[in-house]
This record gives sequence, structure tokens and C-alpha cells, in this order.
Amino acid sequence: MSNEENMIKEALYYQRGNSGEEAEKELLVLERRELTEKEIEEFVKKWGGSYSSLFCYRLSESFFYPEGGGQPCDRGSIAGAELLFVEENEGELWHYLEVDLPEGEKVLCKFDADFRRWQSENHSAEHIFSGLVTGRFPYKNSGFHMECFGENPHMTVDFDGEFSEKELEELEQGVNAVIRKNLPIREIYLEGEEENTSSERKDGNISFRQKKALEGDIRIIEIPEVDSCACCGTHLSFTGEIGVFTILSYEKHRKGCRLTMLAGELAFLALEKKLKLLSGFAQSLSRPWTEIPEAFQSLQERIFAKEEEKREILEAGISLLEEKILKELEEKRKGIEDGEKPERPAKALFLGSPLKDSCFSYYGKNQYLFLYLSDLGVKDLQKICDRLRRSLPLSLICLGKKEEGFSVVAGSREEDMRAFGKLMGEKLSFRGGGQKEMIQGSSVKGFEEMNAFIERIL
Repeated sequence: MSNEENMIKEALYYQRGNSGEEAEKELLVLERRELTEKEIEEFVKKWGGSYSSLFCYRLSESFFYPEGGGQPCDRGSIAGAELLFVEENEGELWHYLEVDLPEGEKVLCKFDADFRRWQSENHSAEHIFSGLVTGRFPYKNSGFHMECFGENPHMTVDFDGEFSEKELEELEQGVNAVIRKNLPIREIYLEGEEENTSSERKDGNISFRQKKALEGDIRIIEIPEVDSCACCGTHLSFTGEIGVFTILSYEKHRKGCRLTMLAGELAFLALEKKLKLLSGFAQSLSRPWTEIPEAFQSLQERIFAKEEEKREILEAGISLLEEKILKELEEKRKGIEDGEKPERPAKALFLGSPLKDSCFSYYGKNQYLFLYLSDLGVKDLQKICDRLRRSLPLSLICLGKKEEGFSVVAGSREEDMRAFGKLMGEKLSFRGGGQKEMIQGSSVKGFEEMNAFIERIL
């Protein structure tokens, strides 16, 4: 990374580490428990991996953040062993490891400070976004999940209502405006109370959101004039430490919507990557990146025009083939009517040659015709197959190109194509289904196996 890029990153993300906490600390192992085989199976089913043995430990202090409230647990290590999971159970934190540690031993615990910061940046940004939504819309936050590690870091937030494109743009700008104000992010603790199930509560002078029924001591995360919400997650000290926020995608979800978002350093890196891709695309089009929409639309129109031209040529080729088949069938019928002797073999209707990987090839004889149309999808194959099966006294098998093998659509006026599909299943690993007149599916076999099958049935 260049010095300039480092300066930009340091300017945006001046908070390194984790609000003054130490990223490592020596703690005592207070309690050890080895998981049973059944418990290991349940752990693997939920979290993946493969383990011959698993142990969970209770330590002398709460050092690692446990999973909770949509936020994954900390990443880190204990005594050099990878920390697999941290959970809270009846007020105690349990830490899962693959190694066996004795009770009473002092162990060095380390958490990944960058990962905790990424989670804090995103969690704080989500509070700003949800606070702005609550202040403007009658919607409730119905789901939240973060993934701040791997090739596709993101967080998803669900609401029980929908937004327009303009509203999303205004919300995104609003979050970044709050970030630039560098407002304090405060922790407020309320003493234990009876369980309250409402989504909004007011305790004294403090009004706050809650996503589920809460009782006992409550921790509130407050951003002045933006949001107050009951939360157990990790957060930053000031909104300015987030740096930047972006909405990655929007989709309808159940009776509302789901937003995929990103904030902080991970958002900065994602936007940097996106800008490089856009710049590269603009350069390939010989246009400034600000003109990409117009250039892309022009390129799309040219592609569609070429596709339409190709489709017309293909349609013409299919029509000529249709005419050729009908002509040969008519000549064959006339030959019989003109006194062709029954003992003489009827003239064979032989079409094309073994299929090959081209835009249009065909192979058939007598009652079967195989068409390979590499550029067509299943819907177009269905249309062509249905058209030809109605006009020709043949069984049509239309094949399209797949990454592995063929798309298959087969139809006939007279033959039960379900029986033919069963035959293809035995010989070509065909998988699919349909009605008597038409079936569709796919085969993983290649040209060699397909041509050998055609020659056997012809």
C-alpha cells in the first residue's frame, strides 16, 4: 500500500485497537468441561468444522465478547489455541477450544483488535441508520446480522416496511452526516425492572428502542438526537470514528425489506475496490467514469441488436430445416403412392451429422431430430421445440449449452416423451420431468456420449 493510501486510511480511521482496552491479558481457567460426542455433533451442525474433541472453559474475567444481538463473538486465541466460540449461559461466559487446559492454569488470552473494531464500526453505524428510520418512518427493525470477516463482509438489517430509492439515498446521506458531526456514543445503565415487551420504552427521562422483551439491568446505547437503543454489543466512543457508511443492496423480504450495508474501514475498502472496478470499466469504454450509465446503455443496445440479428438468422435456419424435412417427407409419401413396392426399404430420412459445439447443429433420422442451439436458454428451447413438434411428425430433442453438459427440452405429437426421458436418464444421466407431450431437464454428458446415444437409437 502506498504512503498516500496509508495517510487516507489513518485520516479516516484514527481509532486503532479498541477504546483503550488491552488486546491481550493473562487470565485463570476457573472451570473446564469436555463436550460429549452428541454435544460436539450439535456444535459442528451449527458452526461447521471437524473436531475429535471439544472443551469449554470459564475464565476469571469477562475478556471476550460473546455472540449476541446479531453480533458474532470475538475472534482470538487462548494459550495459543484458536478461540472457536464464546457464548453467555446464565450470566457466565463459556469459551470453546479444541485443546485441553487444566483448571487453575494461567493462560494468555488475545482477541483480534481489528475484528472487534470492524464490528464496533458497523454496529454503531447500524444504530444511526435504525435511529434515523425510527425518527422518520413507522417501521420497526425486525432483524440484524453482521459478518465482518471473509471475502464478503457485510451486515444485514431487516425492517417491516419498504423504502423508495430516493428515501434510501437520503438515509445513507443522513448516516454519513451524523458520522461527520462526531457525536458521542454513550452507554447508559438502567437498574433491573420487570419484563417489558413493548418495542419502545421510557424510563424516567430516557426513551429507547428495544427489539425484544427485556428485564433486569439494561444497557442503553445513546447517540444524542439520533438514537437510544437497548444493546449488549460493542460500540465506538464517537460517530466520527466510523469514517464512512454505504448501502450495498436492497431487496424485498417477507412483508418488509432487507438492507445489506457496510461501515468503517471495511466500507472504505469496499468502496475503494468498487471505484477501481468502475475506473477500469470506464477506461475500457474510453469514457469518464461519470458517463458509465450512458455508455453502458449504449453498449446494451448494441448487444441486444446483435442478439436479435443472431436470433433472426437462427430462426431462418430452423425454418429452412423445417421446410427441408417437410419436403423430404412429402417426397417419401409420393413415392409410396406412386407404387413403390412394399418389400423395398423406404427411403431413410437422414438429417445432419454428429452434433458439435457450434451455434446451430442438428442430427437425426426417421422419427428423431436432435437440435443443438448453444446460445439459447430453456425458455427459447421450449418455444422452438413446441413449434416444431406441432408442425413435424417427429420427436424433437432441443439441446442448449450448460457449463457442464446440456439443457434438454424434448417434445412430440405422438410419442410419450416421459418414456423417452426415462431412456435418457439411463443412458445420459438426464434429470428432469414434464408431461407426455414435452419434458425438460439437463444432462451432464458431453458431445461424444450424446452422439453415441443418438446413433444407437437411430
